[in-house]
Amino acid sequence: MICGRDTAVDMFRCYICTESFTLCSKLRFHLQRHRDNCELSIPIMCRQQKCKSSFQTLFNFMRHIHAYHNHESQHESHADLDAVNPALNLPVTVGETDPCDLDEDVDGFDTTDDESADFFDNIKSEAISLVAGLRANSSMPHSTVPEIVQSFNRMASSLTSFVQVQMSSTLTAAGVATDIVEKVSRELDTKVAPCHQPLDFLSSRYRIDKFFADHPLAVLPEAITFGPRLESHRGKSSYVYDNFQYVSVEKTLSSLLQSKSYVEALLQHKCEPGVISHFTDSTQFSEHRLFSDHSKFSLMLQLFYDGLGVTNPLRGQSSLHNVGVFYYRVKNLPPQFNSCFGNVHLLALCYTHDLSVYGYEPILDKFVSEMKRLSTTGFEGHFPILGRFTVHASICHVTADNLALNGLMGFIESFSGSYFCTICYATSDEIQVKFREEDFTKRTLREHRKDLAGLATASRARRNNCRGVKRDCALNEIDGFHVTNNWSLDIMHILFEGVIPVELGCVLYGLCDVDKCLTLDDVNRNLSVFWGQISVENTHKPTEITKIQEPGHALVPSMKAVQYLALLKYLPLAVGKHVPAKSKHWKFLLHLCHLADLLLAPRFTEEMVVYLKNVIFDHLSFFRDLYSDSAIKLRPKHHLLVHLPTIILKSGPLTGMSCMPYELKNSFFKRCAHVVCNFTNICYTLAYRHQQYALYSQLSNNHIRTAVTVGKHSYETVYSLPYCSCLLDRFGLQEADEVAICYKLCVASVEYKQGHCLLLQFSTETGEPVFGKIVSFVSLAGDDRWHFVLEKVQTVDFVCHFHAHEVVFVTPANYYLYALQDVADFHPLHCHSLSTGYMKKYLIRLPYHLF
Repeated sequence: MICGRDTAVDMFRCYICTESFTLCSKLRFHLQRHRDNCELSIPIMCRQQKCKSSFQTLFNFMRHIHAYHNHESQHESHADLDAVNPALNLPVTVGETDPCDLDEDVDGFDTTDDESADFFDNIKSEAISLVAGLRANSSMPHSTVPEIVQSFNRMASSLTSFVQVQMSSTLTAAGVATDIVEKVSRELDTKVAPCHQPLDFLSSRYRIDKFFADHPLAVLPEAITFGPRLESHRGKSSYVYDNFQYVSVEKTLSSLLQSKSYVEALLQHKCEPGVISHFTDSTQFSEHRLFSDHSKFSLMLQLFYDGLGVTNPLRGQSSLHNVGVFYYRVKNLPPQFNSCFGNVHLLALCYTHDLSVYGYEPILDKFVSEMKRLSTTGFEGHFPILGRFTVHASICHVTADNLALNGLMGFIESFSGSYFCTICYATSDEIQVKFREEDFTKRTLREHRKDLAGLATASRARRNNCRGVKRDCALNEIDGFHVTNNWSLDIMHILFEGVIPVELGCVLYGLCDVDKCLTLDDVNRNLSVFWGQISVENTHKPTEITKIQEPGHALVPSMKAVQYLALLKYLPLAVGKHVPAKSKHWKFLLHLCHLADLLLAPRFTEEMVVYLKNVIFDHLSFFRDLYSDSAIKLRPKHHLLVHLPTIILKSGPLTGMSCMPYELKNSFFKRCAHVVCNFTNICYTLAYRHQQYALYSQLSNNHIRTAVTVGKHSYETVYSLPYCSCLLDRFGLQEADEVAICYKLCVASVEYKQGHCLLLQFSTETGEPVFGKIVSFVSLAGDDRWHFVLEKVQTVDFVCHFHAHEVVFVTPANYYLYALQDVADFHPLHCHSLSTGYMKKYLIRLPYHLF
């Protein structure tokens, strides 16, 4: 059975406004106008008759329409369709046209002026979408876009001429009088003249740049001067002005707030009493003068800085074109939106060499001046939902990797000595014996001023810092912010790329060389077999370990942060059955897993934070006692762990300060630089291209991902499904009714498949997690919502040796229906089967601590 359009009325329907069209081309033009008005949500829903397919691009959607819902493309199947639906059996009259009738119709040509104008507006809208998508693609050189447009113009002109010639010859062959043919040809020439060059308004690089620069949602970078320098070229000396590219925060926020879906997302978060799940639940939010003022609508900005190499690091002078990137995110958005690539906004781009010459102050001064204005007077505009409103904004905290954070805020950038911490005055000797935050003297505003005053004395003593402070930071001028109150540390660099690689190296050395219960080949072989069975996180597979070094060294080769985390998460399941429970190194590994689960938790209570302090103290003590014989010293990143519980209370969950979304954004600039291969002013090129992507992201609503993407699906009768009774009870259906069934769907970037498990809830009696195994996904006819059909899984206990929950499958199977928003956690889970002797265990590993 072919799922077609609404055959009763022979119409195509728009899923946004439900308007109907007789031609699929009209539907495409209509959807394109929705897109231009930022009303086209992604994914695009089909909704023709009972079809529930969804697509990420308009091109794929229209291809689906032509393939499955366009009766013209299915002409050869009309006989079969007529047998299924007699309403399609319409009378068709085929005959010759009378010349007199044609003569009478010449004066009233087949389209009115208004219809022609609409037609060309649709072509223009289609062209704008095409060019905007090409310019947003980081793999597409902008110089090739005009060539594509001109090629399209040439093809359109040739096709138009061909149609004109064929029409004249056809009329002549039909016996139409010559004067009538000439009259029709002249009239047609006038009507189709614009079709010879339909994209002429975008035919050159200048016209394209000007068109998108004038777009009301476009925010272009502006060049700000660092300062002049004298440069000699061919015997002539002249002043050259170094500059950086800056993108206005006010213009960016004003452009974002024009989207209704974006404003709705900003207003989504609701505080849960006693639970810390967002920055708005933290003490810094409640103590901030602007953010805590509920009479004002204020946006909280998280600033980020990182250095970026855009050329091949193996070639000579690879650092010549290195750039410094400043990003920010709007912390008002829920975490599921803030992880999106499009919600990381560009603030500034500059050469790292210029930063070493002029410092951070010129860039920060520009940002500070904006923050002062936005935090006091704000900016006014008319926004969806809000209406005429004044919006305020200010910085909530700064995040970066440890080196960049210290440099940006004026602290020393060396971690081999003392006073490296931005929160306390820790020394290299103290961090080896003190594992509680209370044992260290914290930095305060008063002490920081003393350190700044002591820089003159330190300079005379040939030291560049006073207790770790090198200079003042321009960000301190922003009301409500000071570097000593910047309670933010990056969990990605501290844990994923710092603590975990070193401690996993120690654990594997202890298991392989000390306990001798494993070999390196055993570890690699078991990991390879495990990843051959796993159905989640396939892209995070760790690389093969080539060498196990003595304690104190990281794993070889180095991996990405997500690979280290995946290795830690699944190593107990992969090799646990070969390791004796009494091994101290194995116990230390399990303790590291427990610590990582707590640090990555998305929600906290104050009691959890107190417990986390004790876990960190125990872990650092355990590490020191277990590996003290190898003369291993705790690294500075080990010390930073002691501040994380307080950071949670001050600024919210640690995942909200992770650099991972920002680091992923860097790939856009690296790919652009490799494609354009023009380094005359690479900062301007990258900034301009990024803003083109930002414009396209807003026009296509890619930065707000809420809808479900569904691929192949079918309709089944309720009585034929094993979970028939569940559907009847939940929805009140009849056994003869049909429902849509699929076995894979995507929500944002998360993919769910048949066989995955989900955490549904926690038992009110035992407190144990309740899991369910995905059987399929079901949706009712006429309803876009999809529900998980889950097979009940009974939790037996938490098995400490594998750091996972043991489960059993209930026989006969019990089924449940859940909506995505009703599950306790959205991550799909893998149920690992483990053979121990003559028994088989089923184990599920949670991604982090949940309650």
